Amino acid sequence: MFPLGEDAVLRVDGNGRAVLPKGLENWQARVDRYRGLSREEKLARAALGYRVFSRIHQGRAEVVVEYWCYYVYNEFTVRGAWLPYRVHDNHPHDLERLFLTLTPTPAAKLDPPVTSVSPVSDEEWALSAFRIRSVIANAHDGSIPPNEYDVPEDTVLIPPLTVLVELGSHAMAPDLNRDGRFTPGIDSTKILKLQWGIRDRGATWGRYRASFMDGRDASAERLCGASAALLAEADHCSPYDLYPAGDLQSWFQTFELSSRDRPEIVGRSPWLIRTFGDIRMDQLMVPTDPPDGRVLDAMVNRRTRGEAGFVAGLTGEDAPAFIVGRRYFWDVPSRHAPDVVAEAVAVLPIGRHPVVETTLWGSYSVDAITNLLVGVGWFSEHGLADVIAGTYLRIGRFRVRPTWRVRQHEFNTRLTMMF
Repeated sequence: MFPLGEDAVLRVDGNGRAVLPKGLENWQARVDRYRGLSREEKLARAALGYRVFSRIHQGRAEVVVEYWCYYVYNEFTVRGAWLPYRVHDNHPHDLERLFLTLTPTPAAKLDPPVTSVSPVSDEEWALSAFRIRSVIANAHDGSIPPNEYDVPEDTVLIPPLTVLVELGSHAMAPDLNRDGRFTPGIDSTKILKLQWGIRDRGATWGRYRASFMDGRDASAERLCGASAALLAEADHCSPYDLYPAGDLQSWFQTFELSSRDRPEIVGRSPWLIRTFGDIRMDQLMVPTDPPDGRVLDAMVNRRTRGEAGFVAGLTGEDAPAFIVGRRYFWDVPSRHAPDVVAEAVAVLPIGRHPVVETTLWGSYSVDAITNLLVGVGWFSEHGLADVIAGTYLRIGRFRVRPTWRVRQHEFNTRLTMMF
């Protein structure tokens, strides 16, 4: 946040309000300065935040290793599938997270060696005392699930691991066979209707294709950790630094930026994201969540959490009407079988009697924003059940659902938000 090579001294005024230190740059200047660096200067500043914590998850003790991968600028174009649209997702800051969950082995009960005598033996002890159970790499937000690999019980995943990074927007995915490509079923174990993987050109189709990414060959930039084994085998690999994420959080909180200073220093979410999304620029720069795994749980359950909840919105069948109700979602672990959605809502037309609707749908993902729907419902205004079909479009927090009732020959479109 400061010109390169300068330090900060935090000061307060007579009212106890933080005064911006001399030289604190606005976000445009930081982006310009970074872009002006040479390739070697950028690589020399590569660093990852990290934190490690233990927890009990589903009745089992585990250790979570969390990495923060921060980028100065996000420059990416999302390209529609069946609908030929293009949306530029350009904004300052981007933060992707990588999680490794570890389970203890019998060797964990032994005392670790004294690191001051032999640092390498301490690493060897850690490798024998814990087993990598899963690798979870973030791939955007919204309803897009992360790229996950659960290690089979009869397999031992030995570090170092290779992680692929998406061009421009920084989604990540494991590359366990180190072939420079993301391959569903090999680099991921989840059976998903929407497998994001790595999509360098922003395609949004649900079914993953190898053509979505360029292969990473010897010309690709590679960053390596401080593992002696990795550095020894890497020919063209630049080392990155590690810093504690907790220290970064504490440092950032001391600024107490005012609402006037924050847009200039941190940045402001573009109007499109403010309207349809829920991302805050400071959360993409320095998140405030504690090391307890809540972000990991939310990431893994992203589709279920994003598709279920309270519903509020508008429709206009015969007359304008308000909609309130509840939506339930069951993620069916199959690439071919549809997910299950149930909804119970009250439709409140202006100047008319309220109407109650209950529906049960089969929902299948076509792309990152579109689902096909087929189901049945009961509608109180007619007192009968009907077959319904339609589509379901996700636009940030908003949902657009055009449907057709087969028996009643009625077309209906509604705009809702999920809470």
